[in-house]
Amino acid sequence: MKESIDHLKELDYADFEVLIVSDSTETFDFKNDTRFRIISSGPMGPGEKRNLGAKQATGDILVFLDDDAYPKSDWLTKAAEAFNSTDTYALGAPAVTPLNATFKERCSGRVLESFLTSAGTRYRHIPMKRKFVNDYPTVNLFVKKEAFDRVGGFIKEFWPGEDTKLCLDLLKYYKRPFLYDPAPIVYHHRRELFLPHLKQISRYGMHRGQFARIFPETSRNLSYFIPSLFVIGFVFGWLSIFINQYLFYIYCAVVLIYIVAIHAEGFRIAITDKDLKEAAPVHMGIALTHFVYGINFIIGIIKRPTLKLRSFDEKTGNYLGG
Repeated sequence: MKESIDHLKELDYADFEVLIVSDSTETFDFKNDTRFRIISSGPMGPGEKRNLGAKQATGDILVFLDDDAYPKSDWLTKAAEAFNSTDTYALGAPAVTPLNATFKERCSGRVLESFLTSAGTRYRHIPMKRKFVNDYPTVNLFVKKEAFDRVGGFIKEFWPGEDTKLCLDLLKYYKRPFLYDPAPIVYHHRRELFLPHLKQISRYGMHRGQFARIFPETSRNLSYFIPSLFVIGFVFGWLSIFINQYLFYIYCAVVLIYIVAIHAEGFRIAITDKDLKEAAPVHMGIALTHFVYGINFIIGIIKRPTLKLRSFDEKTGNYLGG
């Protein structure tokens, strides 16, 4: 949180306010900067906290930023340019791996940035071509306050996933997608490989599975189902040997191609970063991400995930764990 505040103070855009919604009263040195304000919410979920902050916000555009993310100095300037150049009610922008990330954090980031992991949603993790989207996480999300109020803000029943429901409500109301622009960049700290990263992936998979069942409009994309289909094929495909030997050969060929592909991706990333130590954890991280996400996606379809709020570090104000 302190890192985020320090960078917010350095923004080259003067006309903004920062509302920090915290479980308890916290002390930060704002050095008499009246643009910063702390709201003590008591224990409540992220969606409720964001609604509370939005209610007290005085600006025309709401900006949602995670406590473990911080912006580039031109963040708001670039966002203002994007809003001024298009008639959009919301704006999503990339949340990239920090340049000063630790080794394990950087490896987690590279896993998320890989096409083999994120496929058509890589633009969330690295700057890519401007486009229109229908779903975006709140780590770097701008929404016009009028639009936010029209759909009633976030719902409190889901986390993660409250941002997906907000975007779906906006999509239904405006009957058109909103803008993604690569320029308003924030740096988002990753969960370290392996356990914290996989805990986070398990939550994402479970809630996306639930949403695929109850919110089909934006959560039944084929890319969300592929990890689960792969897990099922990988676990049970060998049984084809009892049905047809050629089917078994196809199964073996697919598994071999998969193993070669993730190894090649691990080495590609390591060579690009000029750090060969990344190769093994990255390719293992990609494979484990596929399996953890795929299994939990199935669980989410079958069983409603339980809303479990995480505890946080009182010294940093950041959430603990994955």
